[in-house]
Amino acid sequence: MIFIVGGTGTLGQTLVRMLREQGHPVRVLVRPGSVAKAEPLRALGAELIGGDMRDTASLEVGCRGAKVVIAATSAGADRRDESRYMAEYQGPINLLEAAQATGVQHYIFTSALFPKNPVGYKFCWAKLMAEEAIRQSGLPYTIFRPCGLFYEVVQRGEPIVEKLGFFPVVGMAPKRTQMLGMIDVARAYLHAIDNPEALNRTFELGGPEHLTFDEIVAIWSRVLGTKIPVLHMPVWLTYAIGALLKPLQPSAPGIMEMLEFSYDEMACDMRETSRILRLGPMQTFEQYCRDYYATKGKVI
Repeated sequence: MIFIVGGTGTLGQTLVRMLREQGHPVRVLVRPGSVAKAEPLRALGAELIGGDMRDTASLEVGCRGAKVVIAATSAGADRRDESRYMAEYQGPINLLEAAQATGVQHYIFTSALFPKNPVGYKFCWAKLMAEEAIRQSGLPYTIFRPCGLFYEVVQRGEPIVEKLGFFPVVGMAPKRTQMLGMIDVARAYLHAIDNPEALNRTFELGGPEHLTFDEIVAIWSRVLGTKIPVLHMPVWLTYAIGALLKPLQPSAPGIMEMLEFSYDEMACDMRETSRILRLGPMQTFEQYCRDYYATKGKVI
């Protein structure tokens, strides 16, 4: 049995589907507010249990009888400090303790690929503290640090472009990133299970291309057949907007911090990781865009 916390999220849903396709029994923790999102997982044959990362009793129920536990949680759009703390640190620690108490054999944690200078980001500190607790726990683990995901540009960027008429990029200097497709992240997790070489290892995950955000948006524009302008915003302006919006939207400062983090310089060497996790050819950003818009009937 594989128990997934965060299984109703974007990564989690892809992971559940791939695990079920391989015949793995899967159990998913479902919060009261995510019941509707979980129904497709039930249709795939996943076992659903109600609970929350704050509720240690529900975590122990989910871990009972599980060989592998996967923490695939994220604060998402709710960037308030308390929500981030629970999703990025305390929740995974609660799950780790439940896994230890119930005899789980392998704990897989979703961290993040960090930029060269991550010290200023609270997001990074939360992930790093969780990583250290996992390493010190004595429970066999695999930690994944995925770079940004293609869907974060396209699906989250579409409504912004429709409303503003441009795609905002934080920072004036061109920064390169190694974003990758959700399908490749899920394949990495899948191939870490029952893989001795993946135990007690931390893997950085990046895509096959190292692109600036201007290059990413140019590819997106070409596939869509519509020019998407890019507007670079200085970091100070981004944080000023977050501070001004905080009375109306408590998550605004955290969202602005996350934007700066996302648009920082990101890179990793995938050669050894690809060998151990049998990743093979990975999806390019253009392939992702074409697949995405083909489902919407928009590819030219």
